[in-house]
Amino acid sequence: SVLERTRESALLRALGLQRRQLRGMLTVEAVLLALVGAAVGVVVGVAFGGVGAASLARDTGMGALHLAVPVPQTLGVVAVAGLAGALASVLPARRAALATPIEALADR
Repeated sequence: SVLERTRESALLRALGLQRRQLRGMLTVEAVLLALVGAAVGVVVGVAFGGVGAASLARDTGMGALHLAVPVPQTLGVVAVAGLAGALASVLPARRAALATPIEALADR
């Protein structure tokens, strides 16, 4: 995504955005994207887990099963996803920040 928006980054730099600010903006964007993805994954996972538990209880004739979602582990997974997003943005953000606006705008 960052590499595809080279012209946008170059335009922001040409308008006065500092390299550090561009790297920060791209890192925040990547972390937010990773956190939203993790949150959606948790919600969908809990929903499918509940459906699976209900199906298992019905098919085996067991009593009602209660789905337990361990909150500390779930928050840990979300935190790791945010960290992974931040780490994954380092090289593309660095490349975007180091490109001169003239070169990036001329690159087609």
